[in-house]
Amino acid sequence: MADQVPTAFNDKYHTGRVIGEGNFSVVKECTNRNTGERFAVKCINKDALNPKDRSNLVQEINILKDLKHPNIIKLHDVYDGDGPMCLLVMENAEGGELFDRIIAKEYYTEGEAKKVVKVVAKVLRYCHAAGVTHRDLKPENLLYADKTEDSVIKIADFGFAKLVTEETNMSTMCGTPGYYAPEIVRKLPYDSKCDIWSLGVIAYILLCGFPPFYDENQVEEMRKILNGDFEFVAPYFDGVSQLAKDLISKMLVVQPTKRLTAQDVLDHPWFNDIKEEVDNAHLSVGKNLKEGRRLPARSKFRAGVAFGVHELTDIAQAGITHELKRDTSGATLSANSRYTDMALASSECSC
Repeated sequence: MADQVPTAFNDKYHTGRVIGEGNFSVVKECTNRNTGERFAVKCINKDALNPKDRSNLVQEINILKDLKHPNIIKLHDVYDGDGPMCLLVMENAEGGELFDRIIAKEYYTEGEAKKVVKVVAKVLRYCHAAGVTHRDLKPENLLYADKTEDSVIKIADFGFAKLVTEETNMSTMCGTPGYYAPEIVRKLPYDSKCDIWSLGVIAYILLCGFPPFYDENQVEEMRKILNGDFEFVAPYFDGVSQLAKDLISKMLVVQPTKRLTAQDVLDHPWFNDIKEEVDNAHLSVGKNLKEGRRLPARSKFRAGVAFGVHELTDIAQAGITHELKRDTSGATLSANSRYTDMALASSECSC
């Protein structure tokens, strides 16, 4: 691949170790030769992409070029010439995933979860105002910029993001099944409210360490999502405030028109509750994440499992059980997997 990399890139950057791999891409650390600043470069083999994947790549690049927010992973440089390789030089979030930091801590409070939810809600308010829907919000895409205790949270992986207008809706089932909004499972036209549903799932996980709809039977899991069938499981939520539960309940509303907007989330009184939340129940969060207790979010817990779009639609409409399709990407994901190939339904995701 080295001889296919644009000369302009090699003149500006020095590449280091591989931090992620997929069928069609490899991600490496890279360093600006003049400034010493470190980045992550995603090297994509365009010859291996089908037309839809190429279109999605162009859309991702255009969206990242336009988005300028302190809590969104920044795209610094693009090298995309006539050769087979497209190189995306991106901010390298060296602080690692949110989950890894929670697991490393002995204690995780509701106050800490509140800070994360607020950051994500602010990013969604910004994106939605710009007409951008993320469509793949999940805890693995919440990263720390560096290893300091007060590091900034960054939102990553806009591979499924879509720029829409008030006159258009989305319809493609893409993203990660455990975070699908009900309207996506039903394959109905949907809008940016699908991101609010995903944030509700994330908030639930941050407060107990496992997701609200998970079931070993994935057909049953989809049924629970369709019906908004969840509860605040004791004893894990016994120490969680009623305000936190109220906000989650208002984000996980099946009817999108009745679901909160990002601004509504930020206006919720939970964020004005200044009492210190240090309940013992939150000792379980890191433990549950470490053990992978009913957690579908991370690839190492349920690696490679995916539904086909039509299978999920059948489940949603008729309750018919279908055999799961195995992800054929063959990707080997590292801690920086958010930079690698699109995880689920990438070849299907076009609108």
